[in-house]
Amino acid sequence: MRGEVGRFYVATTLINLCLGCATAGVMTLFGMPTPYLWGILAAVLNFIPYAGSLVTLTVVTLVAIVTFDGIAHVALVAGSYVGLAAIEGQIVQPLFVGRRLEVNPLLIFLALWFGGLFWGIAGIILATPSLVALKVVAEHANNGGAILRFLGPNDQRPDKERGVGRILRPVIRAAGVG
Repeated sequence: MRGEVGRFYVATTLINLCLGCATAGVMTLFGMPTPYLWGILAAVLNFIPYAGSLVTLTVVTLVAIVTFDGIAHVALVAGSYVGLAAIEGQIVQPLFVGRRLEVNPLLIFLALWFGGLFWGIAGIILATPSLVALKVVAEHANNGGAILRFLGPNDQRPDKERGVGRILRPVIRAAGVG
């Protein structure tokens, strides 16, 4: 479990650092003041799913409104961050973290809400890794299938229960081999 959660943290940290660098670069291109600050803000707050990107977008947009005269320039700054966050969240994160560690988005939202309600910022930061750890434990437990189905998105059965394995598994069990 420690290895899986460790890989999750390392991958997430690297992805967030890349998002921070990309954000700083784009903010430099658009002439935002202190672009490195916005990159650091994006990298740090992206550890908090959903809310982190929303807060970064809000802050960057407000600073752009105060800094620039035209609404088009403000829209470009805000739109560029939305584009970066979308690429990170929809392509890069699933590609590097992998579908294996996916958890139902509704459960992540509820974990963030309850974590923040009971433990504040620490609860928000630890909510997602806690769900990932629970999922890893369920994957390695003998009777973890129900927890995996509860935690996972839509059809989240272990690989051995998909496709042909789903059909042959009862036959193998009946034969006493598996």
